[in-house]
Amino acid sequence: MPRRVVPTLFDCGHRADVKVSVDGDVTVPDLVRGLGQCPACMSEERLIAISGVAPQPGGRELVLDSILMMPIDG
Repeated sequence: MPRRVVPTLFDCGHRADVKVSVDGDVTVPDLVRGLGQCPACMSEERLIAISGVAPQPGGRELVLDSILMMPIDG
């Protein structure tokens, strides 16, 4: 699964470029909604980006809908 850098606007109001893995058939918009806080506001050393996709009407196209940054323990 290829990784892409995606401009993301988080709920905290900050914008960040986030690396996410997405399938080749998923459309990536110019700006994606970030759920919660950006990596800088979270102040965590290790984070993983979890991408959310949404089917479009008709179900033939998937669009990257959101990105959530989740801390990794260990």
